[in-house]
Amino acid sequence: MSGKGAFQTPGLVTGAAIAMAVLLMLALNVVPMANNDLWILLRVGEMIVTDHKIPDTVLFPFTAVRDNHFNAHEWLVSVIYHEFDHLWGLDSLIWIMGVFALVQFWLCVVLARRQAGSLGIALILASLAMVCANFRYVMRPELFALLFLVLLLLVLDRQRRERRWPVLLWAIPITVLWANCHGSFLLAPGICGLFALGTAWTTARAASGTPAQRIRAGVLEGLPFAVASVVMTAACALNPAGWSLLAFPFQLQKSELMRRVIKEWLPTFSPLFMAVPVFRVFMAIFIASLAVVIWLRRHLQATDVLLYAFFAALALERSRHIVWFGFIALYVCGRLLAHVRFERRRELQVQGAAAALAFAGFCACMAFGNVLGSHIYKAYSDNFDRAFIEELGNPAMSGNVFNSYELGGELIYRDWPRLKPFIDSRVDSYGDDYLEFDIRLLQDEAMLNDFLEHNHVNYMLLLWRDFRLKIHDMPSIHANWHTRLSNGDMWLLERNVHFPAEPATAAASAASAAR
Repeated sequence: MSGKGAFQTPGLVTGAAIAMAVLLMLALNVVPMANNDLWILLRVGEMIVTDHKIPDTVLFPFTAVRDNHFNAHEWLVSVIYHEFDHLWGLDSLIWIMGVFALVQFWLCVVLARRQAGSLGIALILASLAMVCANFRYVMRPELFALLFLVLLLLVLDRQRRERRWPVLLWAIPITVLWANCHGSFLLAPGICGLFALGTAWTTARAASGTPAQRIRAGVLEGLPFAVASVVMTAACALNPAGWSLLAFPFQLQKSELMRRVIKEWLPTFSPLFMAVPVFRVFMAIFIASLAVVIWLRRHLQATDVLLYAFFAALALERSRHIVWFGFIALYVCGRLLAHVRFERRRELQVQGAAAALAFAGFCACMAFGNVLGSHIYKAYSDNFDRAFIEELGNPAMSGNVFNSYELGGELIYRDWPRLKPFIDSRVDSYGDDYLEFDIRLLQDEAMLNDFLEHNHVNYMLLLWRDFRLKIHDMPSIHANWHTRLSNGDMWLLERNVHFPAEPATAAASAASAAR
């Protein structure tokens, strides 16, 4: 009887560790959709499926900026998300997020266990990586990029271990899919290049013989990775935009205004970002990973150093890059922790610690929400509530809408072309000049009135942030506009005396009512 109990105990501990980790992933990620970019993705995906053509202009606004070039580099994700919406509806997306999270977590466990040789260590590292990524683990194209990152690490690590170059062929389809899903695609050949440099350096240092012989040994060892990196760079051109897409990530980085104004582009050590819980979570994970690297530094190889240093620099420079760091730290720390040998009893203790850590995280999520403070029943967002959906869905409302950029996407998804926005969240396509013009309109009463009259704008849809900036103190707004609807966070203002509807707008309104 005692022998049977002893046999069952390890399985019980392992099962508890896995079960608690799964519950933690669901608590972190099964939350309402709170991402304003999703609406544009859904609408663009619908247009691609319906028209069999990828939009190449901004298209939706009522101003001349609608003719700006729109680089729909995330077109494939748009189609996939639209199909999710079409088949199962918006309410299903919360559970699709859960599936994404579990797949990502499972891949992380596979990668970390391959490195560390310990399921307990793998569960802890995978959980921490997912917590680190949680503040941007929302229904965005980035979800696919993060999946591709871990898949690529699995492929490159297998080549590093087995030294069979055909394994690297798997990196090509991963790169092609990445290039059609998210603008971070150049990370794929870049990471492969780091493996090439690191492998060459480590081999050359360990080889015997003359300096020339050692260099030759290093070059031969790193050559498969180097060739793969070149081929992967060429494979990035297999997208609707062709070679021109390769310049897109660099063009995006040039927007100084966007990097100062848009939250996700803030510097990691900006006061605004340092004030939120996400920063403290990241710093705790960063310090813990750095402690492991320093503790086991004698086992570091050049590839580990290059990967860790590059992605740590990215994460410390810009807040949105934190998500990548957790998965790279998992890979590097997993390899280092493989040198800490665990006997069977100690492995069970580590699994028990993994279960305790996941349980503590689960309780914290239940009490305080995930890293963003979101629960399964509630998430703070700029999404329309039921009253706004019904009010803006009124067929009698039509025409141009001056709006906060976060609200443009949902307005387009639900009500375009009957209602046309001024701006949406694709600020890279609108450009710095337009974004700066938007900011000036919110503060300059004469300029705002001239713009609203010139464009026959009858409605303003504003977040409280933009409404209180100066508009609510403008005498002309008090005199000529009234509040049609407000929930305290969002304001719908209506002109007291409307401009007459333009023929095209009236036709769109009639068509919308007929549907």
